Amino acid sequence: MSDQSEVKSENARNVILSYGENVYFVNKVNVKISEGPEKLKAVFHARRIADNQPQDLNVEISQDVYDVLLEYTKMNKLDLILVLQIGGDDAKWCLMSDSWLKNQTTAGSGKTPYIV
Repeated sequence: MSDQSEVKSENARNVILSYGENVYFVNKVNVKISEGPEKLKAVFHARRIADNQPQDLNVEISQDVYDVLLEYTKMNKLDLILVLQIGGDDAKWCLMSDSWLKNQTTAGSGKTPYIV
């Protein structure tokens, strides 16, 4: 594999990224693959949730995070949301059903719903 290899994902339509001090909706991810290093360079094309401003986030990701992104896009299920938190050398992720989340936030229990 050469330093010029790049993987692009247009299927990152339901990705929420927590990075730095902000949370983003991700539209697309580009990952540059190079031989050897444990870290890969990714560009997350996203909108900051707080003010809806577009940003291209240049982030170093591990092979494990790349594998999660790759498997998520292969699934191509419109109902799944990938929630990804990247901080330093640490990354956490989970998958959530969009329809389940909407049902939880519109429940008629009379209480203000929240998601932890």
